[in-house]
Amino acid sequence: MNGMLIHNYTIPVKGIKKKIIYHFSDIHLTEYDALSDEAETVKAKESTAAWAKGRLGFAKSNNESTAEELQLSTGEHFSNLVSLAESGDALVMTGDICDYINGANMRKIDADLKNAKVPFLAVCGNHDKAEDIPDGYIYSSIKDPVQILDLGDMLLVGFDDSERRITSYQIDRLNELLAQPKPLIIAMHIPVMTEGNKEKLINCGEYFRLNHDFASAETLEFIEILKQNADKIIAVFAGHLHFANNSEIAPGLTQYVSSQGLLGNINRYEIGE
Repeated sequence: MNGMLIHNYTIPVKGIKKKIIYHFSDIHLTEYDALSDEAETVKAKESTAAWAKGRLGFAKSNNESTAEELQLSTGEHFSNLVSLAESGDALVMTGDICDYINGANMRKIDADLKNAKVPFLAVCGNHDKAEDIPDGYIYSSIKDPVQILDLGDMLLVGFDDSERRITSYQIDRLNELLAQPKPLIIAMHIPVMTEGNKEKLINCGEYFRLNHDFASAETLEFIEILKQNADKIIAVFAGHLHFANNSEIAPGLTQYVSSQGLLGNINRYEIGE
């Protein structure tokens, strides 16, 4: 489709009725509207200009497309990707949907999600942190450290790892969910460094991986739990890198990192049988 890059994946899972799940990340909305004051408007225009160049830099350095048709505004990309997701069974957004929290960004997200006829799950990114998000919006739900979307025979579970750490509470909730019979898809913003992406992520720096050199014991325990439960976890969805990267956290458990929504990237998964 014009204005977006759809990346298709098939994940066979026995006992799961076939579902289509869409996943995008890192839109970095920089909206302003009729209700914005001068300061909000100026910041939005400056940030929009910065990302217009920044997103091209990420794409070029990772050999991804910068086609002119993909160079829409962040608001246009968000609307288009949410609209596309209506053709599926669920939408997962893995953080940095906002470049920063302001009224116009929150109003934009609420307007599009209220019109969307698809259930969604979203997690915080390092740009749209829980403490900055006001109450009273649809998007306010991402403030919870653990998000759950029940799709009947499977669960989508989101974890806020925006500070590059996992808490003991989140570990307890993960263990509780793994003890029930439904398989899980895990969603989070910052990805796990694996053997398959190790060289790439080390070159990117500590900032771009969850299991960094100063990771807490709880964070490393969380990653170990994922590895030990590869038979119960269908996949891990993440973002943050601004380029696509798929690799195994453990045999049979793939982590799918969606590239930047800033240029219309979205993952489409056909899951089940």
